[in-house]
Amino acid sequence: MIPSKTILTDDFGRKHNYLRISLLEKCNLRCTYCMPADGIILSPKASLMTADEIFSIARTFVENGVDKIRLTGGEPLLRKDFPEIASKLASLGVSLSITTNGILIDRHIDVLKQYGINKINLSLDTL
Repeated sequence: MIPSKTILTDDFGRKHNYLRISLLEKCNLRCTYCMPADGIILSPKASLMTADEIFSIARTFVENGVDKIRLTGGEPLLRKDFPEIASKLASLGVSLSITTNGILIDRHIDVLKQYGINKINLSLDTL
């Protein structure tokens, strides 16, 4: 009998249940490994996914087996619509986490608590 294959099962039979969503490229630090001295060309704002587009894509992945979503960037807390994105993703009933440099975390701690984002990966570059 041949095992059934879903779209999130790779050629080695591993089932993937984890989605990483980069919310933007911008950051509020200039770490040398991701922001060279001469800078980088950032995508125009119009090229970024909207909160609704992020939710739609995430929902499709959740419907296909994803149960963990990590929000990253750049610095994801720089997104002005971060609370809206967190709210929409929390409605999917998945485990939410974030990777951040922590500089803006005090401004967003209530949002993180409200939407159950209690797994936080703090970048050591802020030290």
